[in-house]
Amino acid sequence: MAADVLVIGAGVTGMKASLLLALAGRHVHLVENSSVIGGRLIRCEDIFPAMECATCMVSPMQQDVLRNDLINVVTLGDILSIEGSIGDFRIKISKRASCVDPVACIGCAECWNACPVEINNEFEENLSKRKAISVPCAGALPNVPWIDREHCLRWNGDENCSLCAEACVFAAVDYSEEDSQFEITVSDIILSTGFQPSQGEGFEKFQWGICPGVFTASEFERYYSSNGPTSGELVTKDGLKPESAAIIVHPCGTGSYSNINTMYSLKFLHYLNEKLPDIRPVVFLDASYSPDALEDRYHLSWKNVEADVVLYTQTPEVSTVSDGKSLSITCSTAEGNFSAKADLLVLGTSMLPSTGTSKFIELLGIECSDDGFATSPDPELSSVMTTVPGVFAAGCTGGPLDIASSVTEAAAAVGRVLADANRGGK
Repeated sequence: MAADVLVIGAGVTGMKASLLLALAGRHVHLVENSSVIGGRLIRCEDIFPAMECATCMVSPMQQDVLRNDLINVVTLGDILSIEGSIGDFRIKISKRASCVDPVACIGCAECWNACPVEINNEFEENLSKRKAISVPCAGALPNVPWIDREHCLRWNGDENCSLCAEACVFAAVDYSEEDSQFEITVSDIILSTGFQPSQGEGFEKFQWGICPGVFTASEFERYYSSNGPTSGELVTKDGLKPESAAIIVHPCGTGSYSNINTMYSLKFLHYLNEKLPDIRPVVFLDASYSPDALEDRYHLSWKNVEADVVLYTQTPEVSTVSDGKSLSITCSTAEGNFSAKADLLVLGTSMLPSTGTSKFIELLGIECSDDGFATSPDPELSSVMTTVPGVFAAGCTGGPLDIASSVTEAAAAVGRVLADANRGGK
């Protein structure tokens, strides 16, 4: 029997790799640190460039993964150690207790409706609150809540609370469940640890966190989403409807300036035109970004959008006006100085290595680029190989990629695993 395979990260890349491996008859351990699968894709409403429904794209894949008998999905999981080498990797895994029976639970929400604790919802970029027992958002899969013991009154010593268990008529809440550890042996490892967007550091100079009209890309994505904190209504953080809007593409200069960054910001124009059609946004685009159209088929799209595109030669400066709710944006261009006002400002982003990517690069001793992404020893031979035999980096683990390219790399990683097995390497 062919050896098992470990896939780390259950975003679209990890799910696709797991399904392809299962299709080939391989048993897969799919380990995900959060309580749900789907990765960053489930935070989106639409997918650029065709503006497809993200849920329509990812939900069938999520369900196929959860129903596949050859895929062992480990949510709330963490890799503690990896020993051995290709063909015989020995993995120690921990799984945090959810304290909710996934078979008995029907996702009715009565447990978290009864919970008295409210904390910031990290999934929603802290733009809304969640309970100590919760799912990240409506439509999350698995649709099973988990108890965050760090904030639960029953565990933090404040009181012996049992309101969630009392509210559950299906007796799905089980306080006796404990964290667990187990070990597996696999032939290969596929890293699909994704990316994290640049935000926070450096954004304050654009009045982020100061003016309610300033959004990071991730925040704006959730505000537009129908299952987000405003049910898709585009308003400022204090609930006002904007009368003007602007986008600064790649404002902080952090990370690789890839075509993906610009493509992602271009998607926001579709969002604004869809929800705020009376507004003509101003887009601030770095004038040095002018690649050959053959290399970036989306670059010329800026000429066709319903917006005023300003090519800046120095990073725009942003200040609040006297009411503290609107913004003044100024910059230098080849023609001179330019200024505009906006009630809503979206700050573009870069794709940076995720904490998971950084962790496994260090844990496994994988060589990486200056930006911190995993690198291939022979990119012309394979983009998914790493400097550790038997370990493959798919999707954004190896650098900024769009969704289609990430899915392609999932297939490439699976192809390498199967090809080595067929040559008798395992």
